[in-house]
Amino acid sequence: MLRPGIWGQRASPVQVPLAPACPGPMLIRHSCQMVCHQLPHWPLEKSLSQARPDHERRMAIALLALEARSREAEPQKHWLNSEKAPCRKWHGVNYGNRFIPEDWMRHPYNFFQPVRRSARRAALWDLKGPEAKQRMMSWLDATILENHFAEMKTMGVEVLRVPCGYWNWVTYAHDDGPEVSGVYATGPIRDRLKNLHRIASPREYRQYFDKIFDFAERHGIQILLDLHAVPGSQNGEIHSGVCIESNEDEHHRHLGFFQCQANLRMAVNAVREMARYGRSKRNLFGIQVISEPHLHTDEGHAYLQSYYQQAILAAREFLDSSVPIVLFEWTYEMLKWDDDAFPESTYGRVCWDTHLYHFPAPGEKWTSENNGLEQAKQAYSWDLQQLRQFARAQGRDRVFVGEFSLAGPSLKASETKDFAAWLVEQMDFACGGSMLWSYDNRITAWSLQRQWQELGLNWRSLWAESDGAFLEGPMVGFRAAAFGTWLRATEKGAVEADAPEHSWWEEWVPYTYRVQGRQKLALRSAAFGTWLSVTREGEVVQSNDRSAWEEFSVLSHSDHESRGRRISLQSFHGSWLAVRRFRPNDRLLLSAAYSIHDTEVTTTWLVT
Repeated sequence: MLRPGIWGQRASPVQVPLAPACPGPMLIRHSCQMVCHQLPHWPLEKSLSQARPDHERRMAIALLALEARSREAEPQKHWLNSEKAPCRKWHGVNYGNRFIPEDWMRHPYNFFQPVRRSARRAALWDLKGPEAKQRMMSWLDATILENHFAEMKTMGVEVLRVPCGYWNWVTYAHDDGPEVSGVYATGPIRDRLKNLHRIASPREYRQYFDKIFDFAERHGIQILLDLHAVPGSQNGEIHSGVCIESNEDEHHRHLGFFQCQANLRMAVNAVREMARYGRSKRNLFGIQVISEPHLHTDEGHAYLQSYYQQAILAAREFLDSSVPIVLFEWTYEMLKWDDDAFPESTYGRVCWDTHLYHFPAPGEKWTSENNGLEQAKQAYSWDLQQLRQFARAQGRDRVFVGEFSLAGPSLKASETKDFAAWLVEQMDFACGGSMLWSYDNRITAWSLQRQWQELGLNWRSLWAESDGAFLEGPMVGFRAAAFGTWLRATEKGAVEADAPEHSWWEEWVPYTYRVQGRQKLALRSAAFGTWLSVTREGEVVQSNDRSAWEEFSVLSHSDHESRGRRISLQSFHGSWLAVRRFRPNDRLLLSAAYSIHDTEVTTTWLVT
């Protein structure tokens, strides 16, 4: 609702506590009062005499009769009160740099000083000899502390993702190790890979996982165990415990050797042991079976699909079907998967993780002085669209962003907060939630702790606003009753009403909330994340932001057959969302009409 005295200017609606959708007499009465908007606080019957145009007077009389009939009618289930529960969002952070130290994080101290690195960057496989175990155990003692969990709870963390390696759960007998293919099979890479499981035994690591679960349970935090490193490495990167690079080009292309059956079997065994361990933990959120695999060929995709199937079934030997088994996919590979790729009826609850990071191109900077916030938003736009589409295909509550950060832009503190709020809101709309990398770090853009302390960035508040601003319903479509065509958003920012078929572009996410005690509806494009908006001039457009111009009152046409799915939508300006066609062969035009009885337009929509 616009504040008094600034009619026609955009403003944020007044936020009030949320209430469930109310499709009965009260909602109809509010619609009547919108028609008689000159006297919004008078009794409706008194307003009848004040309605100047005859068509408004007739409309108010008709709405009174409709209200009376609705009082007599039996309660019906309204389309906004779907039997399907809204997608609950959850938020958290990564407990990175513990079981797999990373050379760049150096917090609380430099783990790799003075380890001699065997490649361009130091990684965990560089630890060897009798001092390796002591170095690792001392590191875990220093970096897994209960006060971390108390602080996380204060900051609003619900789920803690704990990256770990296969060597934390399984080991090799004698002098065996991960398989390495091709010309590398007999070289130093295979020997270095063995260093990972020689540092300590799975039994010796167990006490640290016990600590994490115990500390987390005391502070009401759930744990996602993440198999961050698989045998042979899924990507050759330091976060898989190795640094394997090709010497054939100047770009230091990373190499992974996970793609062979022996390494797959060992990874499945690691998942099985993670599940065996986790089944007794009351605060286990789920088990993630891999992170950031670089298997981009068709053969690699088929291999990954086979691994996922086997890993899920291995975990189900110990875990109930309700416990999530988490898979991974990059946004640019998501279209390779079928809808509902791993049905719950066969595999139990399966979720998907993806990671979103963007940085300026070489020589560029995203700063407050050169519109860096908008540049950063634009960089994320394609990924977010892919994420929205993938979440629609797999289930919005079954896809999440397991890693993101505030790195990339170099912004002032106020704009950094705006960037964080925008990222959280965008990811929450696209999928089921998000998790920051990481809890602590020497670099503020990568540290929840430093962002809270140094920038005053209140993640608890950001996450709470995303969860509770208004009630989100399941996706719906709107079909013009008189023409049978669908309301759709286009890539160019327009809104049309002539789509002959219902697809993703014609889907809208409804949100209900209250303004000064009156229930309102906002509609957001499932494809683009933009809001349906009506201008004072009657133009229907998409808006990147939600204000009073993006809110509607709902008039439900009372008939038992439609169950509240025949509606008219009245904008803040008092106009009705309408479709018109002047001549039989003309294109349908979408606009806003100021009379619901205009004979040249239809203002009735069927919600599907």
